[in-house]
Amino acid sequence: MFYSLSEEGDFELKIGFVHLSSCSGCQVSFLDMFEDAVEILDTVKLVYSNMLTRNREIPKMDVAFVEGALCIEDHHHLNLLKQLKEKARAIVTVGACSSFGGIRRLSCGNQLPQPHEQSFIPLTELEFLRSKIKYAIPGCPPNPSLLYSFLLALLESNEDFLLPFEYMANSARVSGLDILSEVVNKGFCTGCGTCSTACPTRAITYDKRCNKPTLNLSLCVFCGACLAACPQTFKTYPQPTY
Repeated sequence: MFYSLSEEGDFELKIGFVHLSSCSGCQVSFLDMFEDAVEILDTVKLVYSNMLTRNREIPKMDVAFVEGALCIEDHHHLNLLKQLKEKARAIVTVGACSSFGGIRRLSCGNQLPQPHEQSFIPLTELEFLRSKIKYAIPGCPPNPSLLYSFLLALLESNEDFLLPFEYMANSARVSGLDILSEVVNKGFCTGCGTCSTACPTRAITYDKRCNKPTLNLSLCVFCGACLAACPQTFKTYPQPTY
């Protein structure tokens, strides 16, 4: 689907990883993923990382993985994204900040050590990248095993596995509120507790009295992990409207 031909004539997936405004937790998960990816390294080639490689210019690549939100005041990061639009065949947003805003939604600026950085936007809200962003991977940060499974799905062109991530890339908002409005309130919740297990901040807890999840919105970082983990989301059948 996104393959290139290597110099030897073999198929390989040229990938890049770009770090923007974030804590770098997604990049750590990305690096941890390679511990499980030894058997596919002959088909995957890391051609760029603004933190791991010395390349000053972004080369052509098949898939660019991007973590972090865009700081409007950071012209360097804006130029990086403009280069990615030209050099990458597809962009995958990695983690909450890049995909949905995440904890950057709570930033009000004027904070040390960079008080000039005040405004942050997830990549999925950037109009000039809309045609390039194919998938969004939720989590704060995403589990390395999830990143590995995603990369494997890209290599195998597993559209069934990739479809929920395509939906995520077109989601306007993702938080614990979606679990309540799209799953619990519509009668889809089975009380399995998967959403509370997936939540990295314990904003969602499981109420044994009603066998349903409850949300503490003050702890929610809008990472989308709960919605992605819930087995009742992203169904192929039409969702009911009332």
